[in-house]
Amino acid sequence: MISSTPDRPISVIYKTPETENLLKMTILLLETVSLYNRLPEDRKALIALKPNLVVSRPAEEGATTHPEICEGIIIYLQSHGYKNIVIVEGSWVGDSTSRAFRNCGYEKLAQKTGVKLFNTQNDDFFTVKSDEYTLKVCNIMHKIDFLINIPVLKGHCQTSYTGALKNLKGCIPDSEKRHFHSSGLHRPIAELNTVIKQDFIVMDGICGDPTFEEGGSPSTLNRILCSDDPVMLDSYAATLIGLHYSDISYISLSAALKVGSLCEEDKNLVLEINTPVHKVITLRDSNLENFAARIDEQDACSSCYTALIGALKTAEKYENKSGEVTFAIGRAFRGAVQSKKFIHGCIGIGNCTAGFTRSVPGCPPAAEAIRQTLSEI
Repeated sequence: MISSTPDRPISVIYKTPETENLLKMTILLLETVSLYNRLPEDRKALIALKPNLVVSRPAEEGATTHPEICEGIIIYLQSHGYKNIVIVEGSWVGDSTSRAFRNCGYEKLAQKTGVKLFNTQNDDFFTVKSDEYTLKVCNIMHKIDFLINIPVLKGHCQTSYTGALKNLKGCIPDSEKRHFHSSGLHRPIAELNTVIKQDFIVMDGICGDPTFEEGGSPSTLNRILCSDDPVMLDSYAATLIGLHYSDISYISLSAALKVGSLCEEDKNLVLEINTPVHKVITLRDSNLENFAARIDEQDACSSCYTALIGALKTAEKYENKSGEVTFAIGRAFRGAVQSKKFIHGCIGIGNCTAGFTRSVPGCPPAAEAIRQTLSEI
């Protein structure tokens, strides 16, 4: 088998008629890159799989990791004698990890394979100092000997892209997730990756939504990627949804912090295990920038922000003719009241804007409630 080498640090396998089964496709990828040679010598070592189960939606909708990919990894590990395996995840603030485990097929996967499920939302935490931050990290991370990150290649309404580096947010408590948003996301994500090392990444690039981390508009990329360098993988994967790593600050910041190396365009750094049936070019939603232009976002949590974006994407006949700010969202607006800064009719989103003349309550508010408010004005 051909193994990825230092000069070809990213490997990709495409879904074709010959590799239609995601489970077998994953195993073939891991066999080809000889993951076995990277694993701990001790067969009793605790190996953790970290999927992306940010919301309780099936993988086909473009937000969460396919359970078949996790199953392929588990079968590969078990075939090499590794039985101490746990699936670790903490959904975003506002959703339930337990519900995500159930709705995304991971409860059945655990029963089938005998692996454990660990909900970091129920875990305590320890603090660790990075370059600029004191970070709260879930206690389970202390016990893990080898971390396999299994992110989804997709877009994000606040950071434009999410993949390997950002997926580690599921390893911190909800209170720290809120702190990340108040700190602007990019720098704390990079700092987090200096204190939590991902030993290997298997990226689900089957049908991630290129515009929205909550899914709903999946795009067919039909590939699984892997690497042991999260910076290189993210800087390459971002190009698959029409972005450059310079568009995503936390990727460049992570490189500067020596988390990994950037994928330079002039070098052939990708090993293709098979040939794709056809090339798929994915364009991000051109309206996403228009949505963002309508929003004054200050320290907003992702779950609240995406509810607003989701409502705007599906609201009928909504226009922002004035071109001015229309929505205010984020914890910075706690205790604030309507002021001259906001145009007449500006809508506050979430409980943090309860002091506004017009506000949609909720933590997070439901997209349907936001759409209903839009229909009333």
